Amino acid sequence: MRRMNVEQLLRRYATGERDFTGVEIVEFRLRHLTEINLSGSDFRYANLQKLVRHTEGIKLDLSGANLRGLNLEYAHFEHANFQKADLSYTDMWCAALHAADLSDADLSGAKLYEAIFYKVNLSRANFSGAHLLDTHFDYADLTEANFSYARKVNFGNAYLQDTIMPDGSIGNVSRQV
Repeated sequence: MRRMNVEQLLRRYATGERDFTGVEIVEFRLRHLTEINLSGSDFRYANLQKLVRHTEGIKLDLSGANLRGLNLEYAHFEHANFQKADLSYTDMWCAALHAADLSDADLSGAKLYEAIFYKVNLSRANFSGAHLLDTHFDYADLTEANFSYARKVNFGNAYLQDTIMPDGSIGNVSRQV
């Protein structure tokens, strides 16, 4: 596993590198950052715990990123962009996402136990086969999201429009998002 701090990661990204397979973030020192753009990066087998636990107040762009199978436990993402990101089979136990954009994201097979999606755009997101025990979708937009074969789903105050339910039926519930 290649070890680097966030400053090195951002420097490499700025030079055009996008393959961060197996990288371990060992230190997060850049407290003055307001934005981090890592869109389109490949983080398979990476360890981003130092990064994802210190993103509060930082606008993080991981749109189109490959985060498949990562451990994102206790991550906190506020106003983060995960559009079209591959989050399949991730472990997001107790993760908190607030006002984030996960439209068209793949969360199939993800473990989302006790995760919180508050005012999150999850339109067209794929949750098929995901584990959602005590997961909260408060005021989330689940338009055309796919929950087929998902387990333990509680939609709470979510907005459902043409949402594929765990049993394959289509759900529509209008709520203020």
